[in-house]
Amino acid sequence: MSRLACPLCGQQVAATRQGMARHQRADGTPCLPTDGAATTIGTPALGCGAVALSVFAAVVFGSWPVLWLGLLASTGAIVWRANLSTAARVAAADRRAVQAVAEGAAMAATGPPRRDVEADAERLLEELPPPGSTVEDAIGACMDRLRPSDPQPLAVRFTKLARAHVAADERILGLAVGPGEGPSGSGQVLAVLTDRALVVKDRDVIYRDDAPETRPGAQGFLASGPRVFSFFANHGLETAVAARELAASTPGGPVAASGRPPERLIRDARDAELIAAEWMRHLGFTDAVATPVGADGGIDVVSARAVAQVKLEGKPTGRPTVQQLHGVAALENKTGVFFSAAGYTPQARTWAQTSGTLLFRFDRQGAVEAVNAVAHELLAEADAREAAGGG
Repeated sequence: MSRLACPLCGQQVAATRQGMARHQRADGTPCLPTDGAATTIGTPALGCGAVALSVFAAVVFGSWPVLWLGLLASTGAIVWRANLSTAARVAAADRRAVQAVAEGAAMAATGPPRRDVEADAERLLEELPPPGSTVEDAIGACMDRLRPSDPQPLAVRFTKLARAHVAADERILGLAVGPGEGPSGSGQVLAVLTDRALVVKDRDVIYRDDAPETRPGAQGFLASGPRVFSFFANHGLETAVAARELAASTPGGPVAASGRPPERLIRDARDAELIAAEWMRHLGFTDAVATPVGADGGIDVVSARAVAQVKLEGKPTGRPTVQQLHGVAALENKTGVFFSAAGYTPQARTWAQTSGTLLFRFDRQGAVEAVNAVAHELLAEADAREAAGGG
């Protein structure tokens, strides 16, 4: 006998109306229960009632023929009821199969119903942890939206990435996991989406992308170069992208930096390095990124044309330290840029001006100023370039 797939539960059943009406789901429940109007009283209940009525009538009248006649009538009622029940189930099968086909055709034509992404984005911005919350709180909220199968290891990796590469006043909106770029696609690419940038970690490569590519819709994605994070595989990512765009367009909300980088509170050395990387990009070294936390050989920010060192110390930076940076820069044929919180000794400033090393000073609020002449010149060129572009 031929078989076909039930349009409701997908099981292979006998290709007859009876097979469609009587089969059960995997949990043992009927796939097509009978309609209430046609099956108010079940067949077993009707049979038991008819037999009991026959016995009662035989006792009252004291006649065996009455008993046999009652049992014969009960058998007829049971057969009639069973046929009626089957007919009702077949009718239900017909109606529901037609309804399932119609719904499937409508779904294929229009696609699944789309949720209100903008409303979800507004809700996300309202539910973000308050300013001053810990990185663990922000990552935990995002992990609840991402819903990974094995959350604990991912949470540790995301927290470590955010601590090292997300500034104190950035708001973490979402997390994403993408396939690795190896020959076999092994490994995972991690991404932290904030209101200012997309922080990407692909094995040993870590960088910030201030303008990642996005494509909305059911097949949408968030991309940074060849690294793509699909909305389908990352629950909540589409909402996070919409929240970032909404925050950027809201008056008083975070907007893309124009002109000089905005001032931000510096909590630790890593915040200082991230701010230095932003200023490097403003100065014209557009590919500048902070080096990963750990052994960096004294270099905190790198680009194709420059290297930078950042010192968050309480005493002025001396000439030997500036000379060391210049030596690394000269070896790689790059420009040396130094950022110091406590300024520089007179000997360091004199030597830096002679060697062409750029000196900058910053404070705990994230304000940066040029110290020597070559730094002033490059900063003036960058400001002029930004002004021309903005005009």
